[in-house]
Amino acid sequence: MRLTPPISKLKRWMLAWQLRGQQQLARWGIREQTLLIGLSFVVGLLTGVATWLFEQTVKLIENHYYLPAVKSTHATTWWPCYVCLPLIPAVGGLALVLWRRLWGRQKSQLHGLAGLLHSLSRESGKLKASLGIETLVASSLTIGSGGSAGPEAPIAVIGASIGALCGNTLGFSRRNMPILLGCGAAAGISAVFGAPIAGVLFAMEVLLRDFSVRTLTPIVISSVMASTMYVGLSGGGAARGLFQMPTSGPAFVFTFGQLPYYLLLGAVCGLLAVGFTRFYILIEDFSQEHQKRIPYFLHPAIGAALSGVCGIAMLIVFRGDPFLHQRYAQGYMPIFSDGYPTILRMIDPQWYSGMHFAGGAAAKLTLEFLLAVCALKIIATSFTLAPGGSGGVFAPALFIGAAGGGAVGLVLTHYGLAADPSTYALVGMGAVLAAVIQAPLTAIILLFELTQNYAVMVPIMLAAVTATVIQQLMVGESLYTLPLKKLGVKLGAAVGISALQRIGLDQLVLVKAPVARPDEPLSSILSRSHEEGVEDFVVMDKTGNYLGLLTIDDLKTVLLEPEAAPLLLVGEVMRADVPPIKFHDTLDAALAMFGRFEVSRLAVLDDTNPAEKIPGLLGFLTRSELMKRYQQELSGELAV
Repeated sequence: MRLTPPISKLKRWMLAWQLRGQQQLARWGIREQTLLIGLSFVVGLLTGVATWLFEQTVKLIENHYYLPAVKSTHATTWWPCYVCLPLIPAVGGLALVLWRRLWGRQKSQLHGLAGLLHSLSRESGKLKASLGIETLVASSLTIGSGGSAGPEAPIAVIGASIGALCGNTLGFSRRNMPILLGCGAAAGISAVFGAPIAGVLFAMEVLLRDFSVRTLTPIVISSVMASTMYVGLSGGGAARGLFQMPTSGPAFVFTFGQLPYYLLLGAVCGLLAVGFTRFYILIEDFSQEHQKRIPYFLHPAIGAALSGVCGIAMLIVFRGDPFLHQRYAQGYMPIFSDGYPTILRMIDPQWYSGMHFAGGAAAKLTLEFLLAVCALKIIATSFTLAPGGSGGVFAPALFIGAAGGGAVGLVLTHYGLAADPSTYALVGMGAVLAAVIQAPLTAIILLFELTQNYAVMVPIMLAAVTATVIQQLMVGESLYTLPLKKLGVKLGAAVGISALQRIGLDQLVLVKAPVARPDEPLSSILSRSHEEGVEDFVVMDKTGNYLGLLTIDDLKTVLLEPEAAPLLLVGEVMRADVPPIKFHDTLDAALAMFGRFEVSRLAVLDDTNPAEKIPGLLGFLTRSELMKRYQQELSGELAV
């Protein structure tokens, strides 16, 4: 028989409403897979609107707080800025803390795309719709106040929450919920960059890790609709997104002789990605280890203030630099916020030959400046996001790659081995991004869509793959999956593993589990096993705490010495080393348990009600039921 945990009246009413709706759709011949296609249009349109709203919110905070505040510190004397500059992002961090406490967000080890990946791999896409609102406001406060972060990951999370809201409203099965989340995430990336193909690849390569046609179709629809909706709202003539590349970018002419130089660039970008990842995780671990000394809710504000100190370091080292002086006077600091204006200058050939300002001052990007902003961007981003700030690492990775690539280009140009450092800066953007998120396909296609230049494909493919391999060899994970690895969550890389992670135990049939007490004589258990025809027992104490399993193999061992049975108790024979599994676990977790312990059944406990200190027993999950359900999923027998 199928055992399910008790539910509230409201939830029962909602489930009944959803069931009636599904039955009506079935009468009309509309299957859930068909409805998924239609819903992907809605998710794409709503995510396009959310992207535009997110952009406007960030600009509102920037124009009314960040830019005026930075300009106010630009005075004839530089000493006031030494004190005030770190306070600008720190105020944003404090506002973020207040917002989260007002919103009632619970402290979590995972946030951003790492939390989304955890939801997809362990909870079959279970995501609160309110997460979208919380992320929109929180990320706007972080980025708009000068925090070193990007808008891409937040809008992907916002899009995924929109997909979760649509799916939950219509009562979609857990089998299709991850696809809806992928639709929202792809739509967000598509609208942010104006790159619908890269959005699709991001969802399938990074999040779902599933390239089947069943998954591809709705994600493509959502990606295209989001990009179209964003263009319509922003009034642009083309889908260019928040990050607008120069219309006349550098001309790429790739020859065989440049092969070793782009391999070198890929190696440098791989090392930059490794350094960024390790430093970010170092700050994150430090923040978690000192939660008792410093209240956790203050960490984002402290981290934002420390990122502001990086701005002071720039002003001290490059006080007389005309480029920095010009940007500072306009209210921008190169390493603050998303850094897109500075990226556009690092991939512009004119800024390497020299730009002239009013008064005759000439400015150009130097090797020292590029190396400094590259290192400081790594530090500022880690201090902004690792302690709990809200934002993404897409933009910082692009910034670090452009700075590192530009530096490599300048060195090669100095020795007459390259003609244009800006081309190396552009390729470096994609290489570092590919390594940090371990998604070379996404980075390659993103650069192509941003530049609209096919010649960029060959060098970016070479550099991106080289950088990704170095990150894989030295770190082994992306910046998104490292936090999951620390929690013992292993993401699959194949369709079979994806199917295991997509199916929850609530989709399986559980069998009734007989209960035995630890002080019960083993002779009575032998009698019950013979009379009731059962083989395995769950051992629990009088209060309902799970203690272990008593299996048929244990009973067979006792039968070899029947005279010892009356003298033994269940607690002396049971297997206390076999833990239970939870109702919200997925098939991959259950399969790992079966592989670890030689048992044919596992006890399933009810973890749906956090208020209950002792979870109740729901039943047994059998090994045969798990393998049967897995085979059905792979063969497509359960497609709807």
